[in-house]
Amino acid sequence: MKTLECGWGAMHLSVAERGRTSLVFVNSLGTDLRMWDSTLANLPSDWTSLRMDKRGHGLSDNAPKGYGIPDLATDVISALDHVGMGSAVIVGCSVGGLIAQQVALMAPQRVDALVLSNTAAVLGAPQSWQARIDDVNQFGMAEMAERIMPRWFAPKMLNHPEAALWRTLLARSDAQGYVATCAAIAGTDLTDRLGEVSQPALVVGGQDDLATPPAVVEMLAHRLPCAELVMLEGVGHLPAIEAPKAFSELIVNFVEGIVR
Repeated sequence: MKTLECGWGAMHLSVAERGRTSLVFVNSLGTDLRMWDSTLANLPSDWTSLRMDKRGHGLSDNAPKGYGIPDLATDVISALDHVGMGSAVIVGCSVGGLIAQQVALMAPQRVDALVLSNTAAVLGAPQSWQARIDDVNQFGMAEMAERIMPRWFAPKMLNHPEAALWRTLLARSDAQGYVATCAAIAGTDLTDRLGEVSQPALVVGGQDDLATPPAVVEMLAHRLPCAELVMLEGVGHLPAIEAPKAFSELIVNFVEGIVR
């Protein structure tokens, strides 16, 4: 466990320094860095990994209102600097994938490749995010967790006992941090800049994903200059949790293909 003091507060980092192949993992909305636990367990033991909790998530502090995706991307770059990681493969899920795209645009020299899981260049309409914000403010995170779970997980995972743990995590999430991140997502559309992302990209989707449906993920892959698309059967919005072995295998094959 490491702490990075940022201008907005303390950011929680987790680093495993094991080798020259470096990966950075950026979480989805309403999760923390534990979402990658099972994925990391299936990656080569000599790979270096860096994980972090976004502002207002996990053990990281909340930040003042009014930040955007570029600010969250700056946090990732600051974390790279803090641990002495020159460049890495950036793995991001959902808003984490949006942040990863932003890092590639802001600091392309820091990004060896991208693994973009269940994400897009624009994640829904601004009005839908404002409705989400209004609901959180009115009903609270516990109520929202019940609504969001079917958007996170495919039916098989929803019936698994582990799903209850993720529901609890979401229900206990800080409402201020959640809402601020929703606002950041609402204000971001990178569609017109995708042609600038020159790094190799592995784009992963889930056939049962209700949050970023297959057609949305496919559009991202088609617009990136150098992208490979994989769609996982029977998986929803969080493959790193639902299908960690399959997801890890995709990452390993992709990264080793780049290294060669």
